[in-house]
Amino acid sequence: MAATQAAPVLPTGTEFADSLIRVTERLSALMETEVDLLRGNRARDIKALQTDKESLTAVYQRMMSDLHATPDALTGIDDGRSSALRRAAARLEKSALGNSIALRTAVEANTRLMEAIADAIRSRSNENATYGANAQMGQAAQTPLTVSLNQTL
Repeated sequence: MAATQAAPVLPTGTEFADSLIRVTERLSALMETEVDLLRGNRARDIKALQTDKESLTAVYQRMMSDLHATPDALTGIDDGRSSALRRAAARLEKSALGNSIALRTAVEANTRLMEAIADAIRSRSNENATYGANAQMGQAAQTPLTVSLNQTL
């Protein structure tokens, strides 16, 4: 006979609201820090934030699932908490959008940089090309080129 698991007891009211506000604010602050690091050309420092970002995101998603499963979880919270929750949600939305834009911009900049490097390498290798007997450019001297790729983002 299989044992049935009891449904987890979800926090309700002020306890749930306070927890949700804390998690939402922490996640917003972390994303804002990530954007600041990108703007400061410190993308390498973002890696240290990823574990916290993943954990906070998972907690936030779980809390939102719990809220959808228990719509009355926030019943009875005072106006101050309700207002704080709305402000936290608005901040998270703004932070997530800014974070998304900053990450896309950084990835695009890195892609353009790699394309410029590849173009420079191709251009440099064409400098070594010689004219062939039919007055066409011949093959460039096959000098190996060393390239290193930093895959930070």
